Amino acid sequence: MVDYDAAVAAVQDPNADPILLAKIAYENPEFGANVAVNPRCYPGLKRWIAEFGDERARETLAQYGFTADAFGGPVQDQEAPEQAAQQAAEQQPADAYAADQYAAAQQTAADQYNTVQPAAEQYAAQQPAAQAAFEEPVATNPYGFTAEQALTTTDQMQIAQIAQYAPELRACIARNPNTYPALIEWLGQLGDPAINAALAFRQ
Repeated sequence: MVDYDAAVAAVQDPNADPILLAKIAYENPEFGANVAVNPRCYPGLKRWIAEFGDERARETLAQYGFTADAFGGPVQDQEAPEQAAQQAAEQQPADAYAADQYAAAQQTAADQYNTVQPAAEQYAAQQPAAQAAFEEPVATNPYGFTAEQALTTTDQMQIAQIAQYAPELRACIARNPNTYPALIEWLGQLGDPAINAALAFRQ
């Protein structure tokens, strides 16, 4: 469990480490609502909180239009009923255009998030030479995370956990096309040659 004072400081920090926020949401569920409104809370973490967080966290996300369906589906932005009623009454072209653009952007984001990309196979087909040069690290973490998981998982919470608890697999996380941008940025700041090479492979 994350120390209480450390958790309080992190959820109030607009530049908080997304991995730490995920750890707080998982291990300190009473901070779920605070994590959800932090600007560094990435979509995958919001989805997890909307699905597994406590009642206050789910209500907080619902106020921002984030909900999870009964089957644990992806989080989708839903227009507030008050806004929909107002737009229907006013029938203003500018508002309608803005709503269409917003909906299109949200659908694109949802589609990108839900696209499952078999990382190892796809990358091997596209760049066989680079793939052959990559040597999978030996997993030494006590949590059972494997290189294959790190390379291919689409679960954003699991990606964050691997980066946190299995540092020997961070190069694999860097190559995983499903790794979220904030974590990619963090990995690039570590100065690890293997991670840097994996990040260069993504480009």
